[in-house]
Amino acid sequence: MIKLYCFPRSGNSREVKLALFEKNIPFEPVNTHAPDFNKEDVEFKKASPKGKVPAIIDGDVYMSEAFEINQYLDKKYPAPSLSPQDDAAAAKIREWVGINDKRFVLKIGLLVIECLLKPKDQQKEETKQKLRAEISDVLKEMDTMLEGREYLFGDYSLADISVTPHIAALPILGTSIPAELKNVTAWFARIQARPSFKQSAS
Repeated sequence: MIKLYCFPRSGNSREVKLALFEKNIPFEPVNTHAPDFNKEDVEFKKASPKGKVPAIIDGDVYMSEAFEINQYLDKKYPAPSLSPQDDAAAAKIREWVGINDKRFVLKIGLLVIECLLKPKDQQKEETKQKLRAEISDVLKEMDTMLEGREYLFGDYSLADISVTPHIAALPILGTSIPAELKNVTAWFARIQARPSFKQSAS
């Protein structure tokens, strides 16, 4: 059985959980924030030399980084597929995820730090507003992209998974999907209706 190193509020860990639940792959979650977890555990360090989550052990495969893990899972456990069969289309998803990992998911991570992890007297409102505006800009691009589509690249894919946990976190960061973005709003409603969304929440 796959061993998944994670912790409950990790958006990156949830990306992998989403893929695992979509594919009905049994796995053993290991909470790296549990009091009895040893961060120097040899197996964990082999899977994640930098000590970050998510990380997996699948037989003799040791791997970290959410999108890399999900690509591996999609190749080894192909049904249901979370990537287009066409190589060019799959490459477009990889490119999109790579770009938005830095300009979107990273910004949400920085907003988490500013809103939740810093002491209140060190939080800067101007930084929060700047990050929220940058996040909103990407959501507007997604709204255009979703015109006439149910999911980001047509069918549900690793692209949708890559942003789902991070968009789900927006309300606790003082922001949300703007009401005028009808396509993103409808897309997220479809995401929330998938069983994997609730299954991956803890």
